[in-house]
Amino acid sequence: MALLFVLVRASIPPRDYLRFAVDPWAGRYLFNWLSYEWETLSARLARAVLGVDGGAGESRPSAEALVQRYFALAEESQRLEDELNRFGQDSHPDSPSVNARLEQALEVRRRELSELEDDVEAILRQQVASLLREQGITWRTPLWGEVVFPPVDFEFQTSPLLLVISRRERIATLEQLSLYPHLDLAHIEEIEARTDALNVSSLVVPTGGMGSYPPIVAESGSLTFAVGAAIHEWVHNYLYFFPLGQRYGDSPELTTMNETVASLVEEELSLEVLRRYYPQLYPQRLAEVERARQPPTERPVDPFAREMRRIRLHVDELLAQGRVEEAERFMELERRRLNAQGYSIRKLNQAYFAFYGSYATDPAAVSPIGQQLRELRARGPSLADFLNTVAQMRIYEELLAALHK
Repeated sequence: MALLFVLVRASIPPRDYLRFAVDPWAGRYLFNWLSYEWETLSARLARAVLGVDGGAGESRPSAEALVQRYFALAEESQRLEDELNRFGQDSHPDSPSVNARLEQALEVRRRELSELEDDVEAILRQQVASLLREQGITWRTPLWGEVVFPPVDFEFQTSPLLLVISRRERIATLEQLSLYPHLDLAHIEEIEARTDALNVSSLVVPTGGMGSYPPIVAESGSLTFAVGAAIHEWVHNYLYFFPLGQRYGDSPELTTMNETVASLVEEELSLEVLRRYYPQLYPQRLAEVERARQPPTERPVDPFAREMRRIRLHVDELLAQGRVEEAERFMELERRRLNAQGYSIRKLNQAYFAFYGSYATDPAAVSPIGQQLRELRARGPSLADFLNTVAQMRIYEELLAALHK
């Protein structure tokens, strides 16, 4: 029996072996993607069969008003939930009655949100798809001409947590597993501790969306966030049909390229969606985008970004010298120091940098890929041309070659 186990274990590729190894303590909490996709797609099919267009047939002013109403309700719902959590920890004699009123108000808001959700999703899908067609980000078909593929779709719901597993001796993602979103801290810390015992570095992180199909976009009171997340996750689905997307996770560079391409397309298209349909949100988003587009040396100094970059560079240096335990002690000391300054970091380790460092626009990133892709986009005639160019890349060196043409 022992020999059989060894043979089975030896036949499992490294990434699959980690899934196998963590299953005893994480398996019961894995997010059920098959169930999610079946329920979501069957609901979409039912609405299509019944001829329910989900708000896409609304006139433009009423459609935009409906979307804004939904996000105002979502923001109010979040405020009520925060108040409920605060009063739930209060021992004041009036707390039970206050809690009851808050719970009732929250239930009313959630019911209103549920009634509007399908319509709002359909309106935003139509707005994003229309813009993609205008930008020429389409597929040519013999029967239907230029079509947006995959169809723009997403589902508002609580986004899964993500168990990120990195090597200890260097910052590199080995595995990412989706977990149910409502795990408490005790369960999260147990999963991390038992995973770390495999001589890896692990971290459970919240997510703003997941690129399944249809993608999950985290419930939020922010219309700006929702538009950006929907576009970001659609880009991941689009790239899946090209070499770049198919190589996601093959190397840190390719992961960063995928995430950064999605972020740059999101940045550009979300700005246009807001300008066209929700102009009251456009100025703030424009200011954010203009700051992001500045070269790093010209951006206003962000103290947190500066500190995270300093920590990351020193950790990389220690790991390159084989001083793994020293690097881990250093990260823990720096985490405590940052928390004392008012920042909230639950755990700072290799997995933290492996995850957040894959977004080249994140404070934890030290990769030059963000600026390199921005430069390539600036040279191109259109967003569609940029996306088509990078989608065909198979290795990081192809990006460097494109920049040297």
